[in-house]
Amino acid sequence: MAEITVVNDKSELYNVINQKKSEGYLETELAVISKSKLHLDDLHNSQISMIATSGSFSDRMSRLLTGEDGEEAVLSRYNLTEDELESHKNDILNDKLLLVANRDRSSHDEVEENNSAYEEIDITHYAAESKGPKS
Repeated sequence: MAEITVVNDKSELYNVINQKKSEGYLETELAVISKSKLHLDDLHNSQISMIATSGSFSDRMSRLLTGEDGEEAVLSRYNLTEDELESHKNDILNDKLLLVANRDRSSHDEVEENNSAYEEIDITHYAAESKGPKS
């Protein structure tokens, strides 16, 4: 289950990110959720996901037509209870930042076992086996 930490500002966000990294979380297991797009270059150059609930212009237009809530759409992937969902929606709407730490418990061994790029194949070719002209 995802661990969600509510932070008030960017400096506190950096402290919590460093704390999660020291707890063994990888950057790919962390996501920052905010109301609007954050302009934090050092995080954009990392593998930490930056998610703005306002979305792009087309996201806002489709939500307007469908009546979907942007905050709820983003938070729905974390399997929260109704109370947690409402609480975190209010946090986002009050311009707080959410740091989501979600461990990747999937095994990536299947890729190595079934991907031909990982196979070692002997591709030695001798001229005698060629049907082309010989010199």
